[in-house]
Amino acid sequence: MAEYRIKFSDYSFIDEEGTFTGQLDHKLYGKKNNIVAYITLEDGRKVIVVAYKDSNYQGLKDIEVDSFVEVTFSESKNGMIRLSGVSVIE
Repeated sequence: MAEYRIKFSDYSFIDEEGTFTGQLDHKLYGKKNNIVAYITLEDGRKVIVVAYKDSNYQGLKDIEVDSFVEVTFSESKNGMIRLSGVSVIE
């Protein structure tokens, strides 16, 4: 069985729009051909983000674990807060 260096239960979905910076702690492929990523934001919050193939995974597929990233969340048409952008901070 795989051993992970993070405790997945520490992470939760974000409930606010905005742009935040943090570190990509872990990522994996989900059951629906998506990428589930775990990010620790600068303010210490640990968030789960989901990116889908139809959005080219918001670039997450090519971002290395432990990279510092800027993530943007926005409200979707149905009122859910969704990942709308990810970029590596150089």
